[in-house]
Amino acid sequence: MGKKKVVVALVLLLSTGFVFATGAKEVPSQAAGASGSSKGIGTASSPVKVTYMCKDVDPITDADQLGKLEALIEQGMAKEGNYVDLEILSAPTGSYKTVVPIAFRTGQIAPDLVYFQGNDQPLALDGLLEDLTPYVEKSTNVKAIMPDQTKAALKNYPYLMWLAPARVQIPVMRSDWFASLKSSKALLENPSVDAYYALFKEMKESGLCQWPITTDGGILKLDSVFNHAFGITATIVKENGTWVYSDATMAAKNKLAFYAKLYADGLLDNEYVTKTWDTMEQAFYEGTAGFVAGTAGDVVNVYNNKMKETQGVDLAVLPPAKGISQAYQSIDVTKESRGFAMSSGSPVKDAAWAVLEYMAGPDGRKLDKLGLEGIHYTVQNGKYVLTDKFPSWWAKFWPTMNGLDLSKVEGDVLSAPAIKSLDEAAKYFAPDTNVLLPEDLLPLKDAMDKLYREYSTDIIRGVRPVSDFDEFVVKWNKAGGTEISKYLATVLN
Repeated sequence: MGKKKVVVALVLLLSTGFVFATGAKEVPSQAAGASGSSKGIGTASSPVKVTYMCKDVDPITDADQLGKLEALIEQGMAKEGNYVDLEILSAPTGSYKTVVPIAFRTGQIAPDLVYFQGNDQPLALDGLLEDLTPYVEKSTNVKAIMPDQTKAALKNYPYLMWLAPARVQIPVMRSDWFASLKSSKALLENPSVDAYYALFKEMKESGLCQWPITTDGGILKLDSVFNHAFGITATIVKENGTWVYSDATMAAKNKLAFYAKLYADGLLDNEYVTKTWDTMEQAFYEGTAGFVAGTAGDVVNVYNNKMKETQGVDLAVLPPAKGISQAYQSIDVTKESRGFAMSSGSPVKDAAWAVLEYMAGPDGRKLDKLGLEGIHYTVQNGKYVLTDKFPSWWAKFWPTMNGLDLSKVEGDVLSAPAIKSLDEAAKYFAPDTNVLLPEDLLPLKDAMDKLYREYSTDIIRGVRPVSDFDEFVVKWNKAGGTEISKYLATVLN
């Protein structure tokens, strides 16, 4: 199969105006090609089968609700003259981010619509993913609710689409614990790195929790809080006149030294490396750990709802640390880090797109964001009244609040902390500088990233001294850092 060309050299700076989640198919009434049309799909007697796969959306473990969701989508689309037979597929067993791209490439799975959480770019380079540009251009609903950062990302990498607020990790902790700490006032007045250290130290010494901080196996959630304070303001920065990745800079060394101190002092969960998202959340809800970071909006909303359910308290939303700069993680629009793609081999592309288009329209937004009538909300006097089961629902397509008519909703679609997390993400916004590398440089960058994970983890855990960071930089440059910097100079200078 011929390889599609993706944009390989773009400097991507967002404007400050941007504000911020098988088998053979019959093809009735639709040509196998892509027209971008989302009208007149199938017939009542011969609907077009469309398959869908998404992380944590499992028709086996949640057969009842997902079966109802399938039926409601089919009925809603039929009213618009589009007849589909939607089938939600189970993902292969294992780490979704890892196994789904492999299974997709090998043909073990063949969904028409598939959610990726990374590792999709090699598939796009090999022509396995459909260019969504013509579909978006002809759309009505999708274009109407598309955030600015998604528009920018699609221009650069048109194979993955995610209609959601910018993915910013926001730090949170129990509001009652935060209010009880003497150091909390000083942190709000001046959220310096030292003020955060004092907060974590008081949490530990007061006996509130075993680990003041926990995370899910890596340090990305911590980085969203501390990167800018240490001067890590973008993925690619200019150091000593050369464009380099910030992972191999003196600022990164200083940040890792701070993380190592947190670990050595018992403030960072000493088991964080083996934590997964679920064990991290469990430690947070049960009180073993006191401070985590979650994606602004929906994820913070889930954290808050579960904390209220288990401990009866809301969460406090905290600011990014202040130092050389102050912001949460810089927003990268070289490509979406996750989102829905369409298989280039799908014989039902128009029908598959019609599903995405419907879920971006008024009826689809209500269904996606409010859940199932009679379970997650009831209809009373023309209003959608949220029930006590509503907090368990989350959007299976588009996390954005865009397109949802809140004037007809009684109850909080998002909790106050979740809304504040979105406000804070907008307040402390920063653009990223990054490029999409050409295919021949991708293996080098993969090797460099592996080195960084190895050394950063060992330095934080005290297996290596901080001084070994200099050794890491030498290996990083030999593994590809020097060669890629030459390429970056041709793009960014």
